[in-house]
Amino acid sequence: MSNSFYLFTSQIILSTGPCDRLLEYDGITSNRLVLREHTGKLILSCKNVPTLKEKICGLGNSITIIKNLDEYQYLICKYIPNLSDKSIFKFKFQKIRLLIFLFIHKFTKTLVQKNHQISDILDRLNKSGNNILKETSELIQVYREASNTKGFDIDKSKDIESQINLNNDHFVYFDHTESEINKILFRIYSLDPDKVGLRKHHDYDKDKYDDEDDYQMDRNEYTIY
Repeated sequence: MSNSFYLFTSQIILSTGPCDRLLEYDGITSNRLVLREHTGKLILSCKNVPTLKEKICGLGNSITIIKNLDEYQYLICKYIPNLSDKSIFKFKFQKIRLLIFLFIHKFTKTLVQKNHQISDILDRLNKSGNNILKETSELIQVYREASNTKGFDIDKSKDIESQINLNNDHFVYFDHTESEINKILFRIYSLDPDKVGLRKHHDYDKDKYDDEDDYQMDRNEYTIY
């Protein structure tokens, strides 16, 4: 696990900003597609989206998935502050949030690089996105139906990872594993850090992160076509 991926992840998990949607223009009800980071920084701006959809197979599906994921991340962002650090839901929701940002990161990078295999990449990305949507929908339904979320606190006498894991390891598509993410969450929430042999998140020096890693986001404003 690279240091910059740790920073990318921890910045999302530890974000204290107000909940907001990432889509400024959704490319569905508007001819423009404008995406911002959770910090508000512009990461993607596409004009003439209907024309782009005709040129790039799968783009329309990607945009629809992003719109749905964006609604979920907005909703989950409001849930998380009300949950205990011992809550299984908190760990699972944080993973879903991270998956949504990874999906958007991958989508943005694919468009910006204008890869000649863009349609194939989007096809695989869309399959992953639909799986994430399904898992998110099911998790939110379980959360809403739970009359007492305290009944979903982590039981430290049992295997912790098996309690907080999602139904599927969606992180594999993004070249990581759910186990990696668990370790980051253990650091952040100081969940038995000595037992699992992990350092706490404040032990990391963000000035030492690799400049050339994929998760060092380019801060330029992207305009496509």
